[in-house]
Amino acid sequence: MKLAIIGTGIKARQYIDAWAPRPDVDIVALADPSAPARSAAASLSARYGTAGVPQFSDWKRMLDEVSPDLDAVYISSPHAYHAEQAIAALGRGCDVLLEKPMVMTSAEARRVIEAERASGKTLVVAYQGGLSPLVQRLRADVRNGAFGTLASINAAVWEDWSPHYRGHWKQQPAISGGGFMFDTGAHVLNTVSLICNADVDRLAAFVDNRGYPVDSVAAIAGRLNDGTVFTINGAGDTIPVCRSRIELFFSRAIVRACAWGRWIEIERPDDAVERLEQESDSNLMDVFQQVRSGAAENPSTAAQGLRLATLWEAIKTSASSGRIVAAPLRAAS
Repeated sequence: MKLAIIGTGIKARQYIDAWAPRPDVDIVALADPSAPARSAAASLSARYGTAGVPQFSDWKRMLDEVSPDLDAVYISSPHAYHAEQAIAALGRGCDVLLEKPMVMTSAEARRVIEAERASGKTLVVAYQGGLSPLVQRLRADVRNGAFGTLASINAAVWEDWSPHYRGHWKQQPAISGGGFMFDTGAHVLNTVSLICNADVDRLAAFVDNRGYPVDSVAAIAGRLNDGTVFTINGAGDTIPVCRSRIELFFSRAIVRACAWGRWIEIERPDDAVERLEQESDSNLMDVFQQVRSGAAENPSTAAQGLRLATLWEAIKTSASSGRIVAAPLRAAS
């Protein structure tokens, strides 16, 4: 697969380090307005034998020049640019692996969905949890009633996000679209949504910026349209770790999961606990390749991206108005 990369920041370079040695990936172009970021990414690629990868400060120019020879594009730019870049890449006949959150708004999500349909290509949203076989297995088990009926969900995600990203683009609302809950917290929102495969009936949200330009902490409570109640807590101003914990309370088991799909624990009535683990970073490319080849269905779709964008809009509406937001949240087919 001939792959171009838009955005060569820290996350992209982590993936380049994992993908460049693979025999099924050929990184052929890099685009980023930052020359040091481009150079660092090119050096990583060269370490694994691909020297002289073309570098571009303008992603549009990169697509104009190299898209005839491309199979796919990985997009890891600030959130505000995701929709335009994904639509452009799809329109040039490329499959797209797009960083989360997929887009800033539900209107952008619908445009991306239409572009994907029109192109005949595939877009996969790069949620590690969404692409985790453990999460997919758990989702199937929930659908099949393996743990009984689901009564409630309690989830939390925590990180020293606010002080760590002080002054970073992630704390510039115009291009980030939100703060901790929209960035790191999106992993929890997405994984909970996938596992339950249900939409939100109503919710109430509270956020606090704690002196930062965007939300730093958040608390969300609500009910799914199947009656399940949930609480989600996001703490972006805490000790220097990045962790999560999702707890699902069923009639015959308690299931705990990591938002990134790295581990799952199943606690049975006899106190026996089964723990399953899965490496997540290289799995992202494995699943993307399987989806592109038709060997697997897409587990992290643009339609799910629309569901998350709509959910985020409801969270913002509730937090800003102080009202419970009722029933407008429906996923697109």
